[in-house]
Amino acid sequence: MGEWRIGVRALSVASLMGLAPAGVAEAAAPAETGPRLSDAAFFGLLDVERPELAAVREAAARQDWAAAKRALAVHLRGRKAPRWTFDPLAVGRSPKADTGKAENAMRHRLSSIGIEWQFGPAIDWAFNPTTQPDAKWPRNHEWTWQLNRHPMWLDLGRAFYATGDEKYAAEFVAQFGSWVRECPVPLKADNKAFSRWRTIEAGIRTGSVWPEVYHLLLGAKALDDEALTLFLKSWAEHAHYLMAFKTGGNWLTMEANGLYHVGALFPEFKDAALWRRTALERLSAEQDIQVYPDGAQVELAPGYHGVAVQNFLGPVYLAPLTGFEVPAAYIAKMERMFDYFLYAMQPTRRTPALNDSSAGGVERWMETGAKLFPGRADFRWVASGGKQGQEPAVLSYRFPYAGQVFLRNGWDREALWLCFDAGPYGYGHQHEDKLGVTLTAFGQPLLVEGGVYTYDASEWRRYVLSSRAHNVVLVDGLEQNRRKSPRESYVVKEPVPLAFATGDTHDYAAAVYDEGWGPDGARLVRHTRHVFFVKPDLFALADVLEPADGQAHSYEALFHLDAEEAKADGLSVVTLNKGANLAVTAFGADGVSVIKGQTEPAVQGWLPDSSAGYGGVRPIPTAAYRRRGAGTVTLVFTLAPAAAGKPPRAVKDARFDGVELTVAFENGETRRVRVKAL
Repeated sequence: MGEWRIGVRALSVASLMGLAPAGVAEAAAPAETGPRLSDAAFFGLLDVERPELAAVREAAARQDWAAAKRALAVHLRGRKAPRWTFDPLAVGRSPKADTGKAENAMRHRLSSIGIEWQFGPAIDWAFNPTTQPDAKWPRNHEWTWQLNRHPMWLDLGRAFYATGDEKYAAEFVAQFGSWVRECPVPLKADNKAFSRWRTIEAGIRTGSVWPEVYHLLLGAKALDDEALTLFLKSWAEHAHYLMAFKTGGNWLTMEANGLYHVGALFPEFKDAALWRRTALERLSAEQDIQVYPDGAQVELAPGYHGVAVQNFLGPVYLAPLTGFEVPAAYIAKMERMFDYFLYAMQPTRRTPALNDSSAGGVERWMETGAKLFPGRADFRWVASGGKQGQEPAVLSYRFPYAGQVFLRNGWDREALWLCFDAGPYGYGHQHEDKLGVTLTAFGQPLLVEGGVYTYDASEWRRYVLSSRAHNVVLVDGLEQNRRKSPRESYVVKEPVPLAFATGDTHDYAAAVYDEGWGPDGARLVRHTRHVFFVKPDLFALADVLEPADGQAHSYEALFHLDAEEAKADGLSVVTLNKGANLAVTAFGADGVSVIKGQTEPAVQGWLPDSSAGYGGVRPIPTAAYRRRGAGTVTLVFTLAPAAAGKPPRAVKDARFDGVELTVAFENGETRRVRVKAL
């Protein structure tokens, strides 16, 4: 597959998939670094002409750096603005707080991506336990990267602020000093494996972790004049690094948000206004570059949509604390991104688990949206649990650029909801899942797909990226292959070909996958999936498969069921949940198998499960419908959800002739839905 990329980052296949020679530990390649900031150079970065820095100016003029550091520390601890969300000097008000994580940090037992490692007296900031010859985990470069986001310093800071115990502050000062010594800022962007200075980490540190750490520890004696100055030096180095190097996608939003925080929290720097202005310009430009007109972020992974929103909001959140306002037009651009949260939302008030995303909560986003856009009664309705505002005026909804359709029969938590994903491959975090569907009803996810798995080199990671983990059709056992396509096709400039209609009796959507199956994409079959919501309670799919060679091919339609068990009765597969259930029934298939927890001959019938710890997965039943035929083949499936204790609606027959779907129910009722050809 050449390269695996997010934003403009590139990792080799060997690096991603763990193909270093057996028994050899990978090691960090040294980055070219510049000299550390001297005291003279650092104080030269400060705007000492500011009246409040008069004492700093006088000490620096006579090169009395100890006095200059003391004067700077007095100023920072006593200034009234910028403020933070709590009083940094109100230390020790919760002496019985839980300090377990901080005690681990004291012992150098550090955790990253759910894997703990016990360091000795010295912390090796470039270490990665997953790359060692005897590692029990698949290679995962995120361990080093995310360790250098410094979550352990948050633990130390919170423990100090709660208890007032200086040992936590002293440990932070020691760890920070070692990090500064061992991790000097590179002269070039360093986004490779083992880097402590990936641009994304630099942005996350200064945009979220370090601001909190700084204010938690500002009242500590251990954070003396020397340590506080060293902290400020590193903030300045981060700003210079982030000014010089930027990437794209959600990475750039984090980089720019971090740069903005340095300029907003420390206006004492001469370049603080430039940093804020540059960051805001980058963020504003990215609102158009990486957000489609329909509001979806171009990676088409709802979790990273949230990452981008959070970072776009960084300057907005800081405004009341720092006094640096952001333009109204900047805020207005974000409304469409909150629309995506609203209209894509499952009835459970969670986002769809598309691409590298799990299902995340939407209500907190709606709370923010309601504050930013007080005229949006629908945001307020979701945020308040229906107690305020007004229910959204429309039900089913299409995002024309994202290529996603959401069909629903209501906005209550028990409503029926189906997601049809027919969009472009996406800027990053992509899965081979075009034309996939997922379904939630009666408060439960019933038809699910791969979601997100930790970014390691395991077979599970390969599985969730593959078509095999999604509710799509395989051709001759081969999977979709959009990764082979030119990168410029991953993001679109116009709405994608996607039929959509909604009405009182039915909703309809349809799209095509014709980009090839298999490692080289050479197996050419045009797959058109027609999706119907036959109101009030039945969904149907019509899969039309047209091979370019007209020859016989084998087709396998997959349905991943979120259930402990499912049983097959003829060509119907029904989940056996205590709560809501789903019946999938095929018309035109040769047979069906229910696969659960399979690893050979291929991984099938699994779902990532974060509750099971690092790399957790759980087996789920997966209905695999088979059909072999020459020429055009049509398969029709009905998806009948049922509330707890009720049987799914029984379907006797379902047919699709290219323009009309006919569904005959066991009770004698017949429904017909006519569509326009694509």
